[in-house]
Amino acid sequence: MLNRRQFVQTAAGAAVLASVKPVIAETGKLPQRELGGTGVKVPILGLGTVAVGNSFNEKGAVALINKAIDLGVTYFDTAPGSTRQAAMTGYSRAHRYIASVLKERRKEVFIATKCLETDGSKTLELVQSNLKELGIERADILYTHAIGHASYVFDELVGDNGPMAALEKAKKDGLTRLVGVTGHNRPEKFAAVLKKRRIDVMMNAVNIVDRHTYAFEDAVWPVAREQKVGLVAMKVFGGGVFSCKMPKEMLKPSFRYALSVPGVAIAVIGMGTEAELEQNVAWAKEFQPMTADEAKELKRQSIELAKKWGTHLDKLDAKGESSRPLINT
Repeated sequence: MLNRRQFVQTAAGAAVLASVKPVIAETGKLPQRELGGTGVKVPILGLGTVAVGNSFNEKGAVALINKAIDLGVTYFDTAPGSTRQAAMTGYSRAHRYIASVLKERRKEVFIATKCLETDGSKTLELVQSNLKELGIERADILYTHAIGHASYVFDELVGDNGPMAALEKAKKDGLTRLVGVTGHNRPEKFAAVLKKRRIDVMMNAVNIVDRHTYAFEDAVWPVAREQKVGLVAMKVFGGGVFSCKMPKEMLKPSFRYALSVPGVAIAVIGMGTEAELEQNVAWAKEFQPMTADEAKELKRQSIELAKKWGTHLDKLDAKGESSRPLINT
């Protein structure tokens, strides 16, 4: 694991939070930002689709997805359902629901989908399956998913026959525009990946509580920014698949915090109701970067919650293995 000095060496970054400025989209619907050095612009709010798959029948899901597009939420984050992702069965339904919308609106939507496989050949098979389920010929981003997961052996992850190399091949073959990695824990693994393979996008758990425990924004993202990797924040409200852990009064501050971290292009949030969609869209439209003083106060307020939550995102590991906590005070 990275040493404490490496974790906190960018703490001064809080002072530049206020310099992050949204760029208003031509449509006027939502602010947009550059996704790292990819040359792609995305809205600052993206739809995490597992909540759609868990909450709706197809008719209701399609209605919510269409409304999201109408409101400017045109970045969709999804994944396949499988036995290895038993807690994410909503994703499988979401794939089908999204597919019916994409038949008419593919050109309006930026699609990110994921592969949780440790073998390169199986990863390529899953890529084809994902595209078939979504009814598309090419994804916008293909992620090697949850690389902090204990099932990944690092040398195999970054090896020439591993899943990351497989997605690079998929990109060369025209099956995706971009490739990336995602993860909730073990930031040290992401730092090591940046030294081994070239990626376009990185999506990590970032919120005002887990900043003390996982600290992706301090431990990994400064290096990623130097490499012009697009940065995507997830778990903005601290929740797992079925729960939001963040106290109600801290939801909007955490939303602002995630989007105020330097280099962040977009916050992906699971939204399973129209009310949730409308609230997050409203926050995105009125977004103002967090000042250094606000960030400092939120850091103070969230220390005790971080101790209470602990390494809660490590529970996503099927092997039950836990990364070491950092409580970076």
